[in-house]
Amino acid sequence: MHSFYADGDRILGEEAAHLSKVLRLKAGEEIVAIEKGQRTLARLTSVGKEEARFEPLRPLSSGEAACRVTLYQGLCKGEKMEYVVQKCTEMGVHAIVPVAMARSVQRPGSDKYLERLSRIAREAVKQCGRSLPPRIGPALGFDQALSAMAAHEALFMPYELGGEPLLGPLRERDVGLLIGPEGGIAPEEARAVAALGGRAVTLGSRILRTETAGLVALTLVMHLCGELGGTAP
Repeated sequence: MHSFYADGDRILGEEAAHLSKVLRLKAGEEIVAIEKGQRTLARLTSVGKEEARFEPLRPLSSGEAACRVTLYQGLCKGEKMEYVVQKCTEMGVHAIVPVAMARSVQRPGSDKYLERLSRIAREAVKQCGRSLPPRIGPALGFDQALSAMAAHEALFMPYELGGEPLLGPLRERDVGLLIGPEGGIAPEEARAVAALGGRAVTLGSRILRTETAGLVALTLVMHLCGELGGTAP
């Protein structure tokens, strides 16, 4: 079933144009309306080129995870960052913070690029049945990111030089994940994270690409928190 961002009992602008011109939905058809962190099953009552109206039928699950995971992603090349945003949004990430790290080859993106990442997240929310897009950026320097990471109940750093297995169950409900860029996490950065109480963890015997590591680590954390069909601790 198609999902749309709503304003009251209306769907406006690009959302309405996509509904009417691309999907060619008609009055009487059912949709999912997303507004203010809520998902509602609704029935279209009128469809125009710039506005569609609907009547709510019943509330739906928000699709949001009880475990809030913030992904601190070492700056990586544009298409990789877009992949991270899309897939980690689908998996339920709470926020994504790009971080300029010692081995980053990519510079922080412009405001326009951050807007593009936010659009990718908003579209992924509609596809995967969530009700809130994750907060995206802006990019932080590593020292700034350290200050933010210190506030989490738990902090994990998948590290190619090794660490403890990421096992659970996890009782923490505010988790930070630091993922290195293409060149990996520098030793001095790993030491700084450890000084905060962050835990170096391993994702197995194979070295994962930066755009893979964050998704795998996030999936493991969600599983250990009981978000993937298991029992929450």
